[in-house]
Amino acid sequence: MSRTVVITGAGGGLGSIFAKEFAKTGYRVAILDFNIQAGQKVACEIEQAGGDAAAFQVDVTDKASLEKARDAVVQHFGSYEVLINCAGIQDPLAKTTSEAYAAGDEKATEVVKVDPQAADLAAEKARVLASSRTLFNIDSDKLLRVMDVNWLGTVMACQVFAVNMVGRDGCSIINITSMAAYDALSMVPAYASSKAAVDMFTKWLSNYLSNTAGKVRVNAVAPGYFLTPLNHDMYVNPDGSYTQRYWNVIHRTPMGRLGDPKELVGALRFFTDPEMSGYITGQVIAVDGGFLSCPGI
Repeated sequence: MSRTVVITGAGGGLGSIFAKEFAKTGYRVAILDFNIQAGQKVACEIEQAGGDAAAFQVDVTDKASLEKARDAVVQHFGSYEVLINCAGIQDPLAKTTSEAYAAGDEKATEVVKVDPQAADLAAEKARVLASSRTLFNIDSDKLLRVMDVNWLGTVMACQVFAVNMVGRDGCSIINITSMAAYDALSMVPAYASSKAAVDMFTKWLSNYLSNTAGKVRVNAVAPGYFLTPLNHDMYVNPDGSYTQRYWNVIHRTPMGRLGDPKELVGALRFFTDPEMSGYITGQVIAVDGGFLSCPGI
């Protein structure tokens, strides 16, 4: 019998690759994304390649939206056995502009925000992006938005989709964390905090759902450094050359390169296969080219 995988954030970045790779192995794929056009594009590509997929619009921070998507998935596919929580964002205004404190930073405490009434909105956004962001003036609303999508969105997707998974043999939830869950990566306080929270929630949820009544295994995959639309500007300069941050990553990566997103799929398949990982829950696999094992010296 065919199995169905539900993937949030499957319209772009890593999620679209996960969707296509699972379809190649016979999974029916429910593609969930806030951008329904992006989701439909991925579903169309899968179907053109002979797979079975359907796209559903969802806001992972809205329980009613998640419930609507879940019910639509059930109506379309009948059931599902796997949930992969891949939806996530990075907001440039939730980043600091420097890696560390500089003398005088504390003197600029006013939060710079976009004026929605500006005559030239594009120029206004560019002005705000070009402003200096430090601990002392970073926009708390932007920080919370990243936390809402990356952490709360994972929690709520589990809350809604686990309703039809508990008590059934062979069901699995896989969350996507990050190297930022292990190391306090510079410049990305919200993203790092959100992924650390997803890491701990994964362990908590495994304790809650994996007993003999729940039967749902809960694990996570922590990608190392992969070039995606989410982080492209941090690793590639406008002229196409690599940034210093890229070279810092490579220095700490024994394999000496960024990862190919397809190299994440093996860990996902392992966690979804009850014959291969039926006694594994609450674990995180780092797919990182050796980054975590290397002190960089």
